[in-house]
Amino acid sequence: MRTIKKFAVVCFLLLIIISEKSFPQNYSSTDTLHLRTSKRLPILNGFRFIPSDIVKDPFINTYFRINAGAGLALDLQTEIKNFNGTVIDTISGDLTYILAEVEFQYAVNDWLSFNAMYGGSGRLGSNTYTLLSEGISYTVGYNLGSKVRLINKNDFLLSVNANYSSTQLALYSIYDYIKRAVQNYGDTTVKNDLLVKDDINNLLVSTNAAYAPNNWLGFLGNVGLGFGKPFEQKVRGNLKVGLAASVDFLNVKHINFPIGILASARYTAFSEMGENSDNLFTYGLRIGYTGHKDFDIGVEAGYSKLTNKKNDFKIESVQYAAKVRYYF
Repeated sequence: MRTIKKFAVVCFLLLIIISEKSFPQNYSSTDTLHLRTSKRLPILNGFRFIPSDIVKDPFINTYFRINAGAGLALDLQTEIKNFNGTVIDTISGDLTYILAEVEFQYAVNDWLSFNAMYGGSGRLGSNTYTLLSEGISYTVGYNLGSKVRLINKNDFLLSVNANYSSTQLALYSIYDYIKRAVQNYGDTTVKNDLLVKDDINNLLVSTNAAYAPNNWLGFLGNVGLGFGKPFEQKVRGNLKVGLAASVDFLNVKHINFPIGILASARYTAFSEMGENSDNLFTYGLRIGYTGHKDFDIGVEAGYSKLTNKKNDFKIESVQYAAKVRYYF
């Protein structure tokens, strides 16, 4: 954990050094005047980008964001075992999620911004056995990050980003608690904890890009490398790759309605939210309003399918959230 925190400090220092070298070639007095006198919206080539939490954007701006939503793990397969570990049956059930986040990003100047996010989520089984076997869990954590703009053209923007996140996961597993108690009955040296906690820390350095070939179509992409600590595992390397495409119907001929749609896909080497799973794919769809200069309001849904390493079962989950972003 200390290694991750030290490396995070080094990465932020490197970002500042990189930005000092890249700033002169990107400097524009007009750009600076725009930043100080009006809102810096995520616009390239006349196209207003719809922000996504699945594929982050590279824009240097100041905003405040609020997310609130829920989710569902569909048809979760659960093994019924006796206390010796023998599988005697398999049943299915669902898990429900709730989540909430707040984030603030501040643009120091035309080429450098810092952001901080705080949020949490909860999970609860929807029937008796999923409640007992999968337990009750919640996460609370924060994220600290910085963006440095490297390339700024009329239709293309590239930034390098560093993000450090720290999340505490708390898991109540009634089944495991009872199992340990029965198997070790009378042994006072065994610690029969009902609550298991673990700190999940991740550091990621990535390049984020935005490209708008015209005023109604835009693309987002990012590639990130880093390392982190999955739930109850050792620190190891991480990889994150994402791609998104969006359309603003306000600029589509014969439609001219201020609604945008964004489709996204992301691959992550391991789950960063506590599930014991590798090679996680997430697919998203967002609908947002694009007609206001101050606000970005929309709804984003994400679908993911993962394999739980504990029992090799597939878990399909859908999460959706209402999202409001206010630009200063």
